[in-house]
Amino acid sequence: MQSLSVALGACVAAGTSLIAIFALHPLAPRLGLIDHPDDRRKLHQRAIPPIGGLSIAAGLLAAYLATLPSSEQTGIALLGAALLVVVGGLDDRFNLDYQLRFLAQTGAALILVLGAGIEVTGLGNLLGFGTIDLGAFSVPFSVIAVVGLINAFNMIDGIDGLSGGLALIALISLCIVGAAGATGSVFPLPIVCAALLPYLACNLGIGRLRQKKIFLGDAGSMLLGYLVGWALISATQPAAAAAGQTAAASNLAPVIVLWLVAIPLLDVFNVMSWRMLRKRSPFKADRSHLHHMLTRVLGHPRIALVVILTLASLFAAGALMAWQLGAPEPVLFYAALLVFAGYVLMQSHVPRVYSGRYRRRLQRRLALQTVL
Repeated sequence: MQSLSVALGACVAAGTSLIAIFALHPLAPRLGLIDHPDDRRKLHQRAIPPIGGLSIAAGLLAAYLATLPSSEQTGIALLGAALLVVVGGLDDRFNLDYQLRFLAQTGAALILVLGAGIEVTGLGNLLGFGTIDLGAFSVPFSVIAVVGLINAFNMIDGIDGLSGGLALIALISLCIVGAAGATGSVFPLPIVCAALLPYLACNLGIGRLRQKKIFLGDAGSMLLGYLVGWALISATQPAAAAAGQTAAASNLAPVIVLWLVAIPLLDVFNVMSWRMLRKRSPFKADRSHLHHMLTRVLGHPRIALVVILTLASLFAAGALMAWQLGAPEPVLFYAALLVFAGYVLMQSHVPRVYSGRYRRRLQRRLALQTVL
């Protein structure tokens, strides 16, 4: 696709997304799309409409209809995105059972993999013993990978700007590499990034958009996980990239995926493992996520957001730079494992250290009050 068409599509996506926010914001209470605060996890001060996902979907659909040439593959893949938006919107309204959400996630992944042919066929020279070809395991692995990413972005959506910011970092990283002729994508990534921007501006309360505060909602967080998964498979798999509208000169090594979405993956695996070890449902929400821990330690969710997004940017930039400089794939993989081990240790020790310091400060305060 030519640069002018992509630029036009980005403008249409951003404009439509912003219009959708302004249109849906006053309608949200009548539609029942309102996220009310509570005493456990939802600590916002007022009711907020979770219409971010609907606005992003509207922007993507408008851009596709207005600027993109007809593509059966892209249309099929977008059906999977539409399924997630519909089910996610219903969940935002009626609080559906997690089993229905999981069924929709699996259905969307099957549409992307079997319907659109976007699948992981190989993992590259991941372990250092030669190229790993998935063969007959390609389809189940691809479905599990897409569902995993959908859940990762859904579960990490706990503070303003986090899920959208992490998705934007991954997509912009692919845009940068794509601009150098290293990767192609079925759906132009600048258009996806443009559709995200109005939501992020409203969610973070930038300028006059503070009055249009919105949340991403399950419709949005699941949509972002799906889109990021779609983009990453297209960027790292020769067959998926070749089937897209823009041919790839070469592909990213599959191991780069671990670095571009490192924080959502680390968080979802750590949290779900922690819950299952304690015989809890892995899908039952709590305050054990990275952003919750950093908010408690650092004192404010906006500081936690800056720290996490900075770390995600460093991971992405470092991995892409190492790949461009010719770092072996096994080195990048084993380095990712070390980062994961360090993350698990941090998650297990920092809360304990923080709790100990908090208890000591409280004891000193009580002792001082007793003396006075």
